[in-house]
Amino acid sequence: MVCQSSHWTTKSDIVGAWAQGNRANDEFIIVGFERAVYPEQIDIYETYNPGAVIRVSARNGIDNTDWGTVWETEAPHVEAQSRIFSLPCPNLLCGEINQIRLDINCSAAGNWCEIDCIKLIGYTSHNDFSYKELATNLKQLLLDDSLADVTFQLDNGQTISSHRNILSNRCIYFAQLFEEYSSNIQEPIKIPNTSYEAFYQILYFIYTDTLEPVLNYEICLELMRKADEYHLSPIYDKAFNILKKTINKTNVLKLYTLSGLFSTSSNDNQQDDIILTDVVNLCVEFIQKNRRDVYLSDQMYQLTKDMLLQLIQLVQ
Repeated sequence: MVCQSSHWTTKSDIVGAWAQGNRANDEFIIVGFERAVYPEQIDIYETYNPGAVIRVSARNGIDNTDWGTVWETEAPHVEAQSRIFSLPCPNLLCGEINQIRLDINCSAAGNWCEIDCIKLIGYTSHNDFSYKELATNLKQLLLDDSLADVTFQLDNGQTISSHRNILSNRCIYFAQLFEEYSSNIQEPIKIPNTSYEAFYQILYFIYTDTLEPVLNYEICLELMRKADEYHLSPIYDKAFNILKKTINKTNVLKLYTLSGLFSTSSNDNQQDDIILTDVVNLCVEFIQKNRRDVYLSDQMYQLTKDMLLQLIQLVQ
């Protein structure tokens, strides 16, 4: 039952999937896993007549603990397409689990309801689970400014509130900034030459040790350039990793022009001219693999003569 599945994307009655012995309303299956984990999510790959699962339970079979209910419903239903039924389970009280029980009611479908596999996602260490829970709580603290004791104002006038103790203990930049702006100052502290979106991600990283997983390429570039200024070098790598997933045939030439090889900034923000060599190399490698599509794109006509000549020299 635990496997890599490729059958769930369309409705499919397939050989090898589990089906009930009878098409009744009280069928069930218990699946065991080799290793017990602190659960984060359970994915159920329903390939045929999805919707028959009415209860999902979990327990630690090694310790023979009681079943804990992850999810349940009174009424089964039928969906036309196969699906991955994903169930978060962060509040499950039974600790580590290695057994999952599915209760099945086939009455709505009037037929067998097939399940291809069950995926259990979790942590082998409670420390990992606790760390993720802590990061989630700190993220909520950033979003909830009711206890905030400092406010920042960005160039566009937008403000964002935060907590001095967290920022000063986690980041040298803010520790030094708060030496200049004491807690007695009530006015917002102005942050020049930084967009609201990038500054929010900097705070997000300070609180959670991560960046949000989906960012546009302009924010990634800005974060890479701001990493040294804020003494947060890991931001550079995290933003670059996101950028590598973002690059495509539509934006690669824009990334090339914004990489710092060519002056595009105003006098107020010369940091935009910092050359990001990793970005240049990323663009060159991508263009070499997609040369024809990139050269035939409309974006080529937006490059200056100097940009074109430099590009040809780099790509050849």
